[in-house]
Amino acid sequence: MEQRREAIGLLVAGAGGTALGVALATILAAKPAEAAPADEKLNYLIDLLTALIPVLAEVAEGQATLNQSFQQWLALQGIEPGVEVSVSTPWVAQEPVEIFAREVREAAVTIDCDKMLDYRRGKRLLFKVESSLDQAVNFQLVGNIVDDMGLATNINAALAVAANGNISVGLAWDDWHPFVGARVIVGAAPTTGRLKVEYSIQE
Repeated sequence: MEQRREAIGLLVAGAGGTALGVALATILAAKPAEAAPADEKLNYLIDLLTALIPVLAEVAEGQATLNQSFQQWLALQGIEPGVEVSVSTPWVAQEPVEIFAREVREAAVTIDCDKMLDYRRGKRLLFKVESSLDQAVNFQLVGNIVDDMGLATNINAALAVAANGNISVGLAWDDWHPFVGARVIVGAAPTTGRLKVEYSIQE
């Protein structure tokens, strides 16, 4: 029992690191024996509570300082104190964006879509290709680390789009590129119809 009291006293003294902590440790180490008179035990409790009051006040002061530092940090981040901050990832899909829509009449050509899409913050991506052409064409996704179709590289193999057909193409996790575009590869020249390419990003 005596060793336990000494251990508790040393722990409090070490944790407090102040004169108050040492005083409290001394009081704890001097705990009366179980057989001590009631008056001695009462005096011990009074001494203990008296010593605890300034210790608790010191803890409260430290908490107030920590609170103030946190509020200052929030202000530096542009967050108003008292404003509730929450973080969510809703995975909301954007409205479809058209990147190609024209009547294709050329033969043996590769036609770049009008623009690359910024996929730096995207989670998932889907392309929709709709064709009313009377000839089949191939659809090739390309990617780049910058917004430049010129040096973009192929993402997987080209996919066939049948005459008067349509396909949907999504990107796998490992196919991610900061910027993504598409190319239409034409073999035989269509004589009627048009081709439309749209995409939707989920962020």
